[in-house]
Amino acid sequence: MTKIVTKFIIFVYLLYEFFYFMTVVKKYSNETGSVNFRLKEPTKEISRIMGRYSFKDLKVDFSTGLKVAPNNWAVDSKTVTSGADKREINQKLSKFKTSIVDTHKNFNEHYNRLPTKEELKTIVDNAMEGKELNTVQKNKKSFDDVFQEFMRVSELKNNRAITSGQKPTHKTYASSFNVMYRDLKDFATDNNIFLDIDKFDEVLCLEFQNWLLDTERVKELSTLRTRIKRLSAIQKRAFEKGYTNNRSYMQDEYSIKVPPSFHTVLTEPEINILYEYDFSSSPRLERIRDLFVLGCHASLRFGDLKRIENGHIDHNTKTISILLNKGSRTDNYKTVSFPLFGYTEEILNKYNNDIKSIAVSNQNTNIYLKELFKAIPYFSEKIIVRERPTHEGVVFENINFADKVAFHDSRRSFCTNRYIEGWDLLEIWQYTGHTNESTFKIYFRPTFEHEQIRQESIKQRSEKLQKVDLQAKQIEELKSQMQMMKELYESGDLEQIGKIIDININKSAS
Repeated sequence: MTKIVTKFIIFVYLLYEFFYFMTVVKKYSNETGSVNFRLKEPTKEISRIMGRYSFKDLKVDFSTGLKVAPNNWAVDSKTVTSGADKREINQKLSKFKTSIVDTHKNFNEHYNRLPTKEELKTIVDNAMEGKELNTVQKNKKSFDDVFQEFMRVSELKNNRAITSGQKPTHKTYASSFNVMYRDLKDFATDNNIFLDIDKFDEVLCLEFQNWLLDTERVKELSTLRTRIKRLSAIQKRAFEKGYTNNRSYMQDEYSIKVPPSFHTVLTEPEINILYEYDFSSSPRLERIRDLFVLGCHASLRFGDLKRIENGHIDHNTKTISILLNKGSRTDNYKTVSFPLFGYTEEILNKYNNDIKSIAVSNQNTNIYLKELFKAIPYFSEKIIVRERPTHEGVVFENINFADKVAFHDSRRSFCTNRYIEGWDLLEIWQYTGHTNESTFKIYFRPTFEHEQIRQESIKQRSEKLQKVDLQAKQIEELKSQMQMMKELYESGDLEQIGKIIDININKSAS
């Protein structure tokens, strides 16, 4: 008996849920708004007729493209009462009303939900232009649904990372998605397009790219690449979750080809010029200079460099050990340990081993850095010539060094200079702490001349090491002979001691 009662209660509940669902669907699929007209300039001799579509709390104003004399307009009925164009204008106004409401009904039939403000404007614009409403299949998730789900998952992953002591994604990661989606919605509004997860293909992607460039929402191809990369991530999730069969995000049109970025390196003589320049009258620039030179000889990223304090330094072994702050997962965290090199020790002593005390934001650092290099005649006059691809072919471009230098060039300078000096790649890697070999290799900017210098440096370095090894061997032999002579002296065998001395004299003479 109890089972029968339980089944009956479940049946009644499911029946209630069914009717509630049908009521909600019916409510959404049948609701439309109202169209009203008014005169824009009622005090003028001829006025334009404006329209407004009102739906719940949303209102969309539009122009009918029609004009009438205010004397021929009835304020109450919102119609033309007289004049030669009376019938034609009233028919067009009636057609506008019908078209807007029918387009809204079409939206309801396909989506079974309330339109957003942007979508309502698109409904009105499409109706006025006589465009057919392109919609997705029923029960498919909207672009907005997928985007919000993606952002929610990202937020939860970040919360998990923080709770478990891992490093979350940078706040700019989430903001870059929000900026992309804001631009995408503005693009859809400007072009009367519905953002359908089924319909957004490579053609719309190209139109979006051109719109971004035409409206100057983005000015660099690298920024455009990031926008489209974020868009691809949303569409990829929609496919992987089974919300759509659309895989347009894999097409070549989603791939933005960006010309090589301008990067440069300072040679060791140039680093000396920079470090020896007198900035005593400008402590701000002097600190930035010291930070940059420290980067040239310690190889760390700016974010790690500015964290250096006394606890990172072993004064006995003269080494730095620091946990890099780059990895986003625990298994990517890495501690690097390397000996002090170049001006590193001098700069650390200058600021009592506390680089945190002189660090500023990355953005301000790069601004000050350009000011710094422009203040030094050698660098302000330095022009670099490179070839750059354009729509007219490859052209030469003159670049002012001081305008383009960035703090990260210090890390590239370290890698390139050590490479030229003949260091083994693993020795350089010990300083940089890269977790990816392909990324590590892009930090080397050697020219053909650099490669020749490297070969000579390797040869000299090898000869120097061989000489050091020979000297070490000779020292060991000398120590052995001294020990033997000591034992002979203690035993009174002076004759044997004399023979050993003669042998060494003959070796020196030869």
